[in-house]
Amino acid sequence: NRAFFEKTLALNIERMMKEKIKVRRFSGRLLAEGINDLKQAKEILSRVFGIKYFSFAKIAPAEISAISEIAVSFFPASPRLAGQESGSASGGKKPYPASFRITASRAEKKYPFTSQDLMNEVGAFVRKKTGIRVDLKKPKRVIFIEVAEDMAFIYDEKFSGPGGLPVGTAGRVAALVSSGFDSPVAALKIMKRGAEPVLIHFHSYPQTSRESLENAEKLAGILSQYSPQPLKLYLIPFLEIQKAIVKKSPAAFLTIIYRRWMLKIAEMIAKKIGAKALVTGDSIGQVASQTLDNIMVVSEAVNLPILRPLAGYDKEEIIAEARLCGTYEISALPYDDCCSLFADASPKTRAKIEEVQKIEALFKDEFENLAQKALAAAEEKLAVKS
Repeated sequence: NRAFFEKTLALNIERMMKEKIKVRRFSGRLLAEGINDLKQAKEILSRVFGIKYFSFAKIAPAEISAISEIAVSFFPASPRLAGQESGSASGGKKPYPASFRITASRAEKKYPFTSQDLMNEVGAFVRKKTGIRVDLKKPKRVIFIEVAEDMAFIYDEKFSGPGGLPVGTAGRVAALVSSGFDSPVAALKIMKRGAEPVLIHFHSYPQTSRESLENAEKLAGILSQYSPQPLKLYLIPFLEIQKAIVKKSPAAFLTIIYRRWMLKIAEMIAKKIGAKALVTGDSIGQVASQTLDNIMVVSEAVNLPILRPLAGYDKEEIIAEARLCGTYEISALPYDDCCSLFADASPKTRAKIEEVQKIEALFKDEFENLAQKALAAAEEKLAVKS
């Protein structure tokens, strides 16, 4: 399966970059050519799922003399005395290091030199030209050399990517997202495992303000920064369904039944778009509707698998993840949560499927019609990458 993942990752990189570049598979690596704006590229590549690390390399022929000349170019043009380090005086260049080492590898063994030959001879050349001492254990700077397909790639920094699997390799999912902290992080966790999410947001406008809608659109834009194409967002009007639930359901069961019908509608959308699972931001025991008993009751409403990547996280861990991925500032804004609309102060924490089904039977036909109306009135939007 490696070729499938690598080809998808190469295509994702090309789509996400703002410059027109070409990415090709290259001896177990991916080579991106045509990048000019390194700062912008670094920012984007750090969000491409499937990348473990990346580097910006200089290229030389697979000859020790050519590699040596490139290697020495990584040090300041005017060498200082070995052992001195300087930052501010170097005109923005990297400080002159007190020590260095060469780390080399070959993709094939056809070359007239070994990896050890490269390290020895290139290291000796750099030491002679700069006067810097070699330190194999704790060098101040490392020059990496990778030789493949008659070319040498020389670089001195490795940048971390987000890891995971390329978006799109696992199929499509329908992710329920609120404007809070949990569900956007859950959607991103699933993206990291290669799934392409279609986002579904339920709102109670005009009973509640537009802030929830606006925040959901902003969050969709942030999540789209991690996707090769803008994510699709469904905005589902849920108010009429809530009003119907309130008329016939005991107050303690409102949130549970709200959530069951949200999942039912999300499943309808999922089947329409070919999604293989639903995704929620549930964290076990975090709120009344997320006790194990209530999770079981809510899940019974649909047939599709429900993925809950944050099930074992606590709130502090979820907020820390939100800060890392860039959703924190939006999720921290005040908004009206449609699940809390008309909800009881003492919700049921251990609902039973039989009692919930009995309540729903009172208005099942009515809800089917309301669900279809909600879907017909739904707004479909493509997120704007922020």
